[in-house]
Amino acid sequence: MKAIAWALALSLGALLTVPLALVLFITTLANPAVAAGSCTPPASAAGLPQPGSPRQASLHNPPTEIPAAVQALYEAAATRYGLPWILLAGVGMEETNHGRNNATSSAGARGLMQFMPATFAFYGVDGNGDGRAVITDEADSVHSAANYLVASGALTGADGVRKALFAYNHAVWYVNDVLYYAAAYSGGDVAENPCVTDDTETAGTPLTGTGPATDAVNAALRWLGTRYSWGGGTPSGPSTGICCSPGGQDGRVVTGFDCSGLVLYAYAQIGIRLPHLAHDITYNSGGQVIPRDFAQMRPGDVIGFSHTPGGRVFHAGMYMGDGRMVNSDGSGVSIDSLTTGYYSRLVWRVVRFVA
Repeated sequence: MKAIAWALALSLGALLTVPLALVLFITTLANPAVAAGSCTPPASAAGLPQPGSPRQASLHNPPTEIPAAVQALYEAAATRYGLPWILLAGVGMEETNHGRNNATSSAGARGLMQFMPATFAFYGVDGNGDGRAVITDEADSVHSAANYLVASGALTGADGVRKALFAYNHAVWYVNDVLYYAAAYSGGDVAENPCVTDDTETAGTPLTGTGPATDAVNAALRWLGTRYSWGGGTPSGPSTGICCSPGGQDGRVVTGFDCSGLVLYAYAQIGIRLPHLAHDITYNSGGQVIPRDFAQMRPGDVIGFSHTPGGRVFHAGMYMGDGRMVNSDGSGVSIDSLTTGYYSRLVWRVVRFVA
């Protein structure tokens, strides 16, 4: 978090000279680097800037499920201050994993959003309506973070967002981490983002056995390697998609499948018609709900992924057995692990359409 002394030091320094490091920092904010060969998460529908490099925590700690009560705080504070709630979620993930690790830091920062006491004295606000601003209160912490980001310029465009995050924590890697997490919580098909699919296989063999569920999985496996396309996929096969995803992808120029397009295609091959929306497939299509238990799950079961229990499903895949699924994500039609990596950390809703 920002210490007030930092601002004073910069002001004094500016009177004397413009340090090379400051010039380089300003240049980096305006033109964030993206390392060659690195993945780039999609920008959010809210117009946040893309994360660049370097990053630190987000390279090793994937975004986790947001507790429902904490998400409600992010959304309320975002509405109050005119910010995208996913920006607050990005800060909360980076700082304390949404309150799971909110012990006082070695530097003395406290609370869910990790305020230094001196900064909170200036920017702390009452978020829960009890007439007090308490640094360790979660509502006060989240609303104060929103207040601080706005005061630091977060409403002045993409550059303002980056500068506000840098004010929150004076490190370019921190800015990129937060923006990475914000993109991951953008509310669209997060799995179009190649940065969060770290257990991908692009080769596989057909499932053995008989039955319509196995046939559906094998129908999907025949398209391994096909590109991801937002809105792509019909009962007949891959297709161009639509414009535009929350991540900014224009599916009209890509032939392929999105996640639900692949599932509806596979099930169409066995005579079952499903809608082209992951949430509707898993909640509104009459499937039998199955526990999240590999011992009870069977090949062909559809898994819908969300960030919170009962939350909106943003991605879907088909269980293959052995802790794996076939799906269409940022790596195209591919096979992903359900026992490790990004998908293992999400909330699942498993539904069965055929035995």
